[in-house]
Amino acid sequence: MINIIGNFSLWLALCFSAFQFLNSLKKNNNSLIYLNKIAVNGLLICTLISFFSLMYGHIVSDFSLTNVFQNSHTTKPLLYKISGVWGNHEGSMLLWILILNIFNYFIFKLYNGKNLRFVSKILETQALIIFGFILFTAITSNPFELMQELNENGLGFNPILQDPALAIHPPLLYVGYVGFSAAFSISLAALTLEDNSIPWHTYMKPFVLAAWTFLTIGITFGSIWAYYELGWGGWWFWDPVENASFMPWLLGTALIHSLITVERKGILQSWVLLLSILAFLLSVIGTFLVRSGILTSVHTFALDPSRGIYILIFTAILASYSLFLFGLKLKKNPTNNYLSFFSKEGSILFNNILMVTVCFSVFLGTIYPLLIEAFTNNKISVGEPYFNATVVPIIIPAIIVMGVGPILSWGGVNKSKLFKKVFPAILSTLIMTFLTFMFYQSYSFVGLIGISLAFWIISNNIIMWFKKKEKLSIGMIISHLGVGFLILGITGSSVWQQEKIIKMKLKNEVKIKNYNIVFKEIDEIKGSNYLALRGNFYVYNEKRKLITILQPENRYYPITNNFTTEAAIDTNLIRDLYIVIGNGNINEGWTVRLYHNPLVMWIWFGAIVIFIGGIISTNNNLTKMKSLRK
Repeated sequence: MINIIGNFSLWLALCFSAFQFLNSLKKNNNSLIYLNKIAVNGLLICTLISFFSLMYGHIVSDFSLTNVFQNSHTTKPLLYKISGVWGNHEGSMLLWILILNIFNYFIFKLYNGKNLRFVSKILETQALIIFGFILFTAITSNPFELMQELNENGLGFNPILQDPALAIHPPLLYVGYVGFSAAFSISLAALTLEDNSIPWHTYMKPFVLAAWTFLTIGITFGSIWAYYELGWGGWWFWDPVENASFMPWLLGTALIHSLITVERKGILQSWVLLLSILAFLLSVIGTFLVRSGILTSVHTFALDPSRGIYILIFTAILASYSLFLFGLKLKKNPTNNYLSFFSKEGSILFNNILMVTVCFSVFLGTIYPLLIEAFTNNKISVGEPYFNATVVPIIIPAIIVMGVGPILSWGGVNKSKLFKKVFPAILSTLIMTFLTFMFYQSYSFVGLIGISLAFWIISNNIIMWFKKKEKLSIGMIISHLGVGFLILGITGSSVWQQEKIIKMKLKNEVKIKNYNIVFKEIDEIKGSNYLALRGNFYVYNEKRKLITILQPENRYYPITNNFTTEAAIDTNLIRDLYIVIGNGNINEGWTVRLYHNPLVMWIWFGAIVIFIGGIISTNNNLTKMKSLRK
């Protein structure tokens, strides 16, 4: 029964999306808003019913559904039964459609007496996007397909994915991805209508801010999960899946800052429209590549050609139409804006160019190996050395400019006055950098650059915070402060990390940094759906005072026949002590990984501060947008 309700709602939603598209094509009509209200509400209700039907199937373990059978088990905890809904391709696409329709609903709320054609045009594009995604899901990825045989139990769920951080990671990430669809649709409406009386940038900005903010926190939760769940002591690996979310984040960062120039000076409008188009296209490409399995193996096309072909065709249609429309608009309205580098708008454009360059470098490193394998059947590896060598040198000048950009004036500034403004931040940066290196007693050129940049950003924004005469966005200052904290954590954990991989027997002792770690004992424990060996590691300081007891686990999940490691971490603002226990036995000992990771906490703290700043900025811009509806 649940499959009938969910499937019927999904197909009915497809009909509502077609109705919204056809209705939005009409010119000014008294019934236009009313009919679109029916379409928008119908879409939202149907997708809610369809999504929660699948969730209900997972919660009650309805193994007549193929999706539940392949991704759940009766012994799985309730939280992971729920997160299992979007922990697979089919369910994740249903979540994507639901979030699309939530944004569609908020776009509908923009209607007023003056913007009928403009909002209708936005809803027209949104309806086309929604129709494409629902059709893709219903035909190639239907989560309500039935099993041919009834089963008493399921195949289980990947134990690595059974984690609280990863349970909320996809929904947050999808809000970010889908939020750019609103910016995409607003851009096409602005390009099509060319109505200068409509402040399209004011409509766009809250959606971009919301998308970027949630994409930031979504990436953060994924990074936190990778850090403590995968057991390799790192938080970023330049993996294609990570890059798929990082690329739209980079363009979103450029887009937010460019919107400020449109808002304040009326310049860079074409640039903003192009960025909004590319940000969403990268979101579509990244999400579909990940969910279709292409990033894992291009031969996924051979396993499910209908899914891969649909992806390529749908993305090509969106890209071709939007970029062709942009090209026509650019030809009709060429822009000849000459900007001073020592101005706020000049610094924004300079940083935009750097962000786009970084994005292109990441895109090339991610896609190129896939193209080589697809056309030649030869595999090549593009990893951390390439990304560090191409991205880091470009990011450094961007961070320097980010620190001074908010201090600059619109139109330019006297260079001597600029130096007086930044001198306190320069002095503070030098002092804090010197004290940091004195504390760690370890020096490197990369560390010097990273720590200096971190304190440069932090110092500038703290000074701006206390300068009441500066009319700057509080949300912007908070987000930029978070970037400074983030760089501090990235630098510390990258430059000063210490790692040891050794065999340890019971009662063995090992030293890492200033800590002595004793392997006291090992316990056998039984969890809700796993068995585990749990080590007990006593951590002492140099004075042999007990600091903490760390208990890493090596787990076995009988249902899926998988082994996983659970890291044990003792964390504070200065460092993380990180231990992972691997395979072994009482006679030969166990393989143990130990890490001393300085300043890692500042990565997560910085990301949360960025998120808070983004929320504040989004709220402020929503207030501005609401005034347009009056």
